[in-house]
Amino acid sequence: MAFPLFPKSPAKGKVTGAKGDGAERGESRPGPASPRQLSAREVAAAAIKGRPSAPGKPPLQPAGARESEVTGPPSLIDWTQGLQQSIEVTEVNPELCAVLENAALLYANGQAQQARQLLEHGVVKDQDARTSPLAWLALFDVLQRAGDRAAFDQLALQYVVAFERSAPAWEERGPSARPGVRPPVGGYFALTGKLSGANGPQIANLLAATQKQAQVRLDLGSLIGADDAGARLLANALAQLRKRHFPLTLQHPEKLRQPLENAVKQGRDAGEGYWILLLELLQWQNDHNVFEDRAVDYAVAFEMSPPSWEPPQTPSTQAAGTVDASAASAPTDASDRLVWQGTMLGPSDPQLAKFGEFREGRPMVAIDMAAVDRIDFVCAGALLNAIARTEAQHKTVQIAGASPIVRALLLLIGISPRHFIKQAQ
Repeated sequence: MAFPLFPKSPAKGKVTGAKGDGAERGESRPGPASPRQLSAREVAAAAIKGRPSAPGKPPLQPAGARESEVTGPPSLIDWTQGLQQSIEVTEVNPELCAVLENAALLYANGQAQQARQLLEHGVVKDQDARTSPLAWLALFDVLQRAGDRAAFDQLALQYVVAFERSAPAWEERGPSARPGVRPPVGGYFALTGKLSGANGPQIANLLAATQKQAQVRLDLGSLIGADDAGARLLANALAQLRKRHFPLTLQHPEKLRQPLENAVKQGRDAGEGYWILLLELLQWQNDHNVFEDRAVDYAVAFEMSPPSWEPPQTPSTQAAGTVDASAASAPTDASDRLVWQGTMLGPSDPQLAKFGEFREGRPMVAIDMAAVDRIDFVCAGALLNAIARTEAQHKTVQIAGASPIVRALLLLIGISPRHFIKQAQ
């Protein structure tokens, strides 16, 4: 059962006259105070600490919420008894703003459309939201999940003007899985900073993971460049996986492709590493026409035969029956990280329940949330408590892949930015 985030305003009883009361004496009474619109942070703090609203005042609701959004059963205060004494919303996080906080709470409560409307209005009309990259990224996230490509592309144009940087890329996604069937779980690796020879151990770990897991995701979205040695390392790894027909999911390869295109204009002087990495990315992106042109350029520059076109087998080309068969029994954790997915609800969510067991014997607990669609307020609070208990044991917790709208809720509930190893793009 879905619970609305905010309570219905209590019915106002009709005041009846009685002997001796102020009405008969003709005394005037002040009218009820106008409700004050509060931020999501104040609403969350009130719910967490179990503070009731002041007498005679309606329950709190976030700024911008409509009456239709706040009706229903009792508030969070009545159904988070186990969390009231142990969760505390932290001070304002610089990545957040009031619009984003409200939108994150609405989305966590299953009100995606209302969250979208609030963000769309905020990035245009609200000064703090207009200058908050995370608010924009959260809106991109919501539009991607809604499958609204036209609105996504329009927002991308506005984002480029507002921040003078590239907007997030639209991710083509296959048909949704059948209800109740989990997607295959695999490892997640993210390369960050400038790709160089120092990434050798990380790329070696990636190759080792492909020997143990059915699928692996490699995220290039946080790379800011590469040197020739780093480009050669990654190109050789991608070539190995391509020839093995391993179903690697390559995320955000466009972050490297354009810089590589610019570099190879220098011909042989660019260095062979840049050339072979560009040719690999073109094959992984299935861009045959551009590959043929660059292969000829490469052959001329280095006086050798052009490489042949051998595109990889990607997860989307696998037989549906094979995916479904493996998905039914897919584990919820990989060897090196705890993998969560789908929607996580309440303090006793089955996936969250594995946290305590998974952290045993590990100095660092890595959580992969890339496949999490939504986590509600109470489950996020329980995660905060679990992280606090883990750190009390002198362990560290890292969260990878949390999407912007999910990340915003986790920041609001009090999870520190230092726990997120992959920054929002």
